[in-house]
Amino acid sequence: MANLNVEPGTSTLAEMIASIERGVLMRTNVSWSIDDSRNKFQFGCEWGELVEGGRVRGVVKNPNYRGVSANFWRSLRLVGAPDSFEIHGTLYCGKGEPNQGIHTGHASPPCVFADVAVFGGDAA
Repeated sequence: MANLNVEPGTSTLAEMIASIERGVLMRTNVSWSIDDSRNKFQFGCEWGELVEGGRVRGVVKNPNYRGVSANFWRSLRLVGAPDSFEIHGTLYCGKGEPNQGIHTGHASPPCVFADVAVFGGDAA
């Protein structure tokens, strides 16, 4: 299982939010699935925030997103500054039968992606 890290950029979170016409700022990943070729993926989050007109407008519960890896990474538009860089991970990767017990994770600042398929989610 590969770990992925994104090098910091120069944008503040406020600048990134201000640049978004309509989107969802997602937080707290709770589910993940990617095919064996690491091509198609789907991730679910515990909560997010609806962004409209460059402003946070409310909470979204259980938002999800999916895509194709190469297209997703090509849609990267903005990357957060070094002071927003965080390390995230889990104690198991969830693959295999029985499940593999290997630590996986990534380090990244917040990022803005364009044209990502977002689905599910309930306004709170």
